[in-house]
Amino acid sequence: MIKLLIADDHQVLIEGLVELLNGFNHITVNQSANNGQEVLEILKEHIIDVILLDINMPVMNGLDACKKIKQKYPDTKVLAMSSLDKGSFIQQMLKNGASGYLLKNTSQDELITAIETVYRGETFINEQTNKILLNSIMNQKPNEAFIPTLTRREKEVLDLIAKEMTTSEMSEELHISLNTIETHRRNLIQKFNVRNSVGLVREAMLKGIID
Repeated sequence: MIKLLIADDHQVLIEGLVELLNGFNHITVNQSANNGQEVLEILKEHIIDVILLDINMPVMNGLDACKKIKQKYPDTKVLAMSSLDKGSFIQQMLKNGASGYLLKNTSQDELITAIETVYRGETFINEQTNKILLNSIMNQKPNEAFIPTLTRREKEVLDLIAKEMTTSEMSEELHISLNTIETHRRNLIQKFNVRNSVGLVREAMLKGIID
């Protein structure tokens, strides 16, 4: 029996998957979670074979959760299931320890096959995902792999942004003014060539600058 946990921030999707998967005698959905932090709390008390893990979740996203899961519970298999179809996300999930990656438009048969495959300790990458990965690698521009040089203070501010601290909280933590915090934030956004703090954290994670 494959003991499964589904992690997704859309409850209706979880309920649909539970109904679908419980129709198979060799799979049981033991637990569900709406973010990565809830997954880690569940794993403290329950043995899970396979985690069906979304990426875009609040509190703790799937990228961070996958890395922490594999560090603390290496025998638990992670199968990413996301609507994000960019090669960078697939690469990062695999780098963080995921055993496979599915898009949410996958078929029932393929989902079952993927769960069975990663449960056996193998990697599951279907044709669609493989094409995305290959196109991403082939079309990658040299500057996309560029990692900007950060000052010590910029790195400190970036770490606090990733922890979702407000400007006031960062000011108190680092003992610098609100204006200085905002200056560092603008510099970081410019260096990473993104539009806002959300994009900043995402790019920093993809480049391995923050965990």
